[in-house]
Amino acid sequence: MDARSDRDEWLMTQVAQGKRHCLEPLVRRYASPLLTFITRMVGDRHHGEELFQEVFLAVWSKRRQYEFPRPFKPWLFGIAVNKCRATFRGKRPRPAALEEESSPLTDDPSPADTLVATETAHLVAGAVTRLPAQQRAVVALRIWDGMSYAQIAETVGRTEATVRSHMHHGLAALRKYLEPRLR
Repeated sequence: MDARSDRDEWLMTQVAQGKRHCLEPLVRRYASPLLTFITRMVGDRHHGEELFQEVFLAVWSKRRQYEFPRPFKPWLFGIAVNKCRATFRGKRPRPAALEEESSPLTDDPSPADTLVATETAHLVAGAVTRLPAQQRAVVALRIWDGMSYAQIAETVGRTEATVRSHMHHGLAALRKYLEPRLR
């Protein structure tokens, strides 16, 4: 593939025209970040895997709704946010188990440092799942997926000002919950 044909937007345009083989590179490219995001949102790895599959089924079924050159990543994560919203209407997600995220930051951590880092990661994951759905989505997309406020606004279907407000209130709630527990 040349550089142009490797872009997400070009691949999705091909998918929109019914070329199934172009969906595979997108699934592979977004497998890890999207599954991690969904798992953080719903708090359960197995349910996250099911939703991941549902998201890409929705990408295929909604392929004709994609409008080139709309950025693909916010469009994809928007579908994921909507799938997550549908699953946790009326129920609180469980804290996500952090498998790959709990790895230590140094090359040779002591067992005590590893234990503290793992416990802290689990505490933070639990705190994030306590946030209201919109704040949880904004915090996860901004912190872990590195999206800009504009991309998040497009993803969650809100204005950029509302996204910034959700981020502010989400971080404040995390701070309030975590400060007494991390002392």
